[in-house]
Amino acid sequence: MKYWLTILTVLLFCNTNAQYSFSGNVDNQRWQNTVYLSLVEDYRKLSGLYSEQVIAKTTADSLGFFEFTGNQLENAHRMYRIHVDNCNGSEPESNHFGGHCPDSKEIVFIAKNTDTINFPFSFDAQMFCDIVANNQKSLAIMKIDSLKEDMRFAYTEIRSEASR
Repeated sequence: MKYWLTILTVLLFCNTNAQYSFSGNVDNQRWQNTVYLSLVEDYRKLSGLYSEQVIAKTTADSLGFFEFTGNQLENAHRMYRIHVDNCNGSEPESNHFGGHCPDSKEIVFIAKNTDTINFPFSFDAQMFCDIVANNQKSLAIMKIDSLKEDMRFAYTEIRSEASR
């Protein structure tokens, strides 16, 4: 009996440690207080907010602090995005669930179920700045912005049936 109790305790302890935590601050005077966490499975949908990608949504407090926690992420590294915007569904040109919002800010990163990442607020009007992570692989994806621009430029040079 003691053997089974020990195994159960170890399993419960391991399960509680397998939790992610993504936190940060947003400027409440600049952005709405709704913050989205999305799983990016298709690089072509890297920008914009697509309802099928959203896995969690939270509300920033009065100081702009937000946090996503849980254990529903996969154990393998995946690409995620934290996103804020000033769009609402009532204006057709700024419907964030249509995939495009001209007034938005996002950060893309790689993480898994056990990662802790903090996106602190910058005083120079940036939403996210210095990123603190317990997984250095998460920081490598931060160079994705320059890669996205290169991919857009390269895609326009390719002539295919789809681009004609």
